[in-house]
Amino acid sequence: MFRDPGRPVRPVLPIWQENLREFEVPVAVLARPDPGRPVLVARQAVDGFLNQLDVAYYDDDRTIAIQVTTHRPLPGHFRITSDLSPSALLADFLYNASPHGPVELPGEPLPSTGHLTVDGVTVPADRLVHGGYVVTSAALQDVTIAVISTTGLHGQAVRLHRESAHPVTAAP
Repeated sequence: MFRDPGRPVRPVLPIWQENLREFEVPVAVLARPDPGRPVLVARQAVDGFLNQLDVAYYDDDRTIAIQVTTHRPLPGHFRITSDLSPSALLADFLYNASPHGPVELPGEPLPSTGHLTVDGVTVPADRLVHGGYVVTSAALQDVTIAVISTTGLHGQAVRLHRESAHPVTAAP
């Protein structure tokens, strides 16, 4: 992960541009992030192939309020897959969201349908609500985009913009 102390609204360091070039497809970020919210980016790679970027927006320096994940599938010669189900995405988020350890939620998660708005286009999505947290995820052309946040921030969190090292011209 890296921190951008100069512009906390969006990751803009040269490292961000390098990640965008290496990822090769547009990466989802919040369309209108809060100006004071610190941002960190995490990378996931398998055998040198960058297949996931997580953009985490913190409500302070230690607790993740919103996470936007862009995941691209591994090439066919890889023999592993990723679990991109809303429940798996939420479990990973809750494990890392708090500096005090994994967040444990009572009760059962409630699956439903929802939407993401990506570059102004509304896309149908799977949704899971569990104890004050919401996951909304959708498979687009060549990626899966997931947004995980607290319930109160989810209306803002599902409005996304895609950033790329190259101009984004294709619709989701």
